[in-house]
Amino acid sequence: MDGSRATPTTEMLGEWRVDRRAGLLPPRGLTKWIGPSRGVTRVFGVPVAPFRRDDRRLVYRLWPVRDELSPRPDGSWDGRGLLFGREFCRFQLHRDG
Repeated sequence: MDGSRATPTTEMLGEWRVDRRAGLLPPRGLTKWIGPSRGVTRVFGVPVAPFRRDDRRLVYRLWPVRDELSPRPDGSWDGRGLLFGREFCRFQLHRDG
């Protein structure tokens, strides 16, 4: 990002299935609900990790974790999980439903 405040991306709003691409996490059964300013990660439908949305970043409230998302041409999103600023996983979000 160029450091300027970007307009929030509405294409990412809604329910998403998380598919692991690299790293130990995320496990199977993970979904995310992303709203305009906040959201939650669920494991088999159970909310486990609330986050606030900062443009294309999901910043978790209870953990030192954030997800950085990049759009793909097919409407899905590439993501990478960062723990204390260090990458620990890569994943892809697919529209759920």
